[in-house]
Amino acid sequence: MGIYLLVFVIGLLYFLFAGGNERMSKDGRLLAIYFIYLALFVGLGDMIGGYDRYIYGESFDYIADITWGDRNYTNAIYLVNGVEYGYFAWQVLVSFITTNRYMFILFTTILIYVLFYKSFVKYIDNYPFACIVFLGLMFFFTMTYLRQMIAIGIAWQGVEHIWKRNAIRFFIYVGLAATFHTAVLIFGIIYFIPLREYSRKTIIWFLTLCLLIGLTPIPNMIIASAGETTGKVGDYTEQDQGFRIEYVLEVIFFIFIIFKNYRYINEDKKTLTFLNMCYALCAILFVFMRFGQGGRFAWPFFLGIFYMLSKLLCQRRISSVNRGLVFIVFFALFIRINNAWAPQQVPYKTFFTNGMPAGNGEIYSKFEYDFDYTTNKFYRPAFTFIK
Repeated sequence: MGIYLLVFVIGLLYFLFAGGNERMSKDGRLLAIYFIYLALFVGLGDMIGGYDRYIYGESFDYIADITWGDRNYTNAIYLVNGVEYGYFAWQVLVSFITTNRYMFILFTTILIYVLFYKSFVKYIDNYPFACIVFLGLMFFFTMTYLRQMIAIGIAWQGVEHIWKRNAIRFFIYVGLAATFHTAVLIFGIIYFIPLREYSRKTIIWFLTLCLLIGLTPIPNMIIASAGETTGKVGDYTEQDQGFRIEYVLEVIFFIFIIFKNYRYINEDKKTLTFLNMCYALCAILFVFMRFGQGGRFAWPFFLGIFYMLSKLLCQRRISSVNRGLVFIVFFALFIRINNAWAPQQVPYKTFFTNGMPAGNGEIYSKFEYDFDYTTNKFYRPAFTFIK
């Protein structure tokens, strides 16, 4: 488990080294180095993160066999969920380079972090601080939810068109993102939220309403509709887990930090866009607080938290106590997910080592579809050449 904690420690050292310096906190080279480290840590991991990697691996192996066979991809169209042809095309593209599932996951992870890097450079004011927040909220999801992470990264490229009021360009990005994962379509609502600063009373009443809606059957119907769109209706609706206190506590913390520093919020359209993202995220967490899969609808709005917390708390006039509190909270979130996932990925192993992957073997024994990978990780070529 220590190697996972090292990821956070290095992120903290990154902030301590560069976060307090205006020039270094916006140094894209330092951010690139840290994101390369994260991408390699995740991408080189041997099936860490859960059963999704096995599903993605099996799908890719099948497509790679077609690429190096008769190239009749119509036989694989059944793998596409709804309109998610972008991900299908990505698999076909990578299959011309490699037929190995581990290399496919590595390339996919690198793509995810390239998209996130471009988003940070385009929008964030203090990269190191935003990285701390990213580690607590999103880092672990990049290990397993590959399609949705790509979709979110693509959608984020179009955020600037929200405050520029260019609907066509914004929804082109959202539409392209949906070809990787349709859940990202919910991000489209952010365009229609008026760009103005709302009173604290208005926000509290709005979130209270969302909390009450979360206790009704309405979220069940929304989840069922999302499940029908993605082909996972059973997986989604069966995850009604009752009152999820962690969602409520996260919302309370986010709103507390924002309201505590409300007087420091600029009213420019860019800042108001990201502030609206924070409110939308909190609303979604409240509405879907009873579902394990419900929180994933909030993921596209995480960029608002990355932006607002780094924008508010890295000002010289803000007490360092505020930053310290954020570090503690997001470290606790990091530890919570790390402990929950530990049975699946401890001790950490890369795919350069043959044998069973990390974890207690439960996921491996249930979802491993090709045991030749256990004997030799590279029995399917890592690099190939187009015929």
